Amino acid sequence: MDRYKTDNNLRIILQTAQELAEEYGKHSWDGDCNDFTQASSSVSQELTNLEVERLWDEYEEQELLAGGVTFTFHRKGRDKMIKIQQADNN
Repeated sequence: MDRYKTDNNLRIILQTAQELAEEYGKHSWDGDCNDFTQASSSVSQELTNLEVERLWDEYEEQELLAGGVTFTFHRKGRDKMIKIQQADNN
């Protein structure tokens, strides 16, 4: 994958996560990789479910703090889930 595509995918993922965190406020958004891909369509049509699953595979059962948002990558049964919430400002 070329660097531009990777950088663009990361931008789409971060912008989507920031929008979800803002929309859900003090609550968290929780969905599977497909749900996240669908949510990203408000930012761009370019992100695929495969690319979201690759990110999930990289951070399985971990948290990632980026752009003021906390991503939690976890499983719910067989589903690959992503929880998005605003990072604590405390």
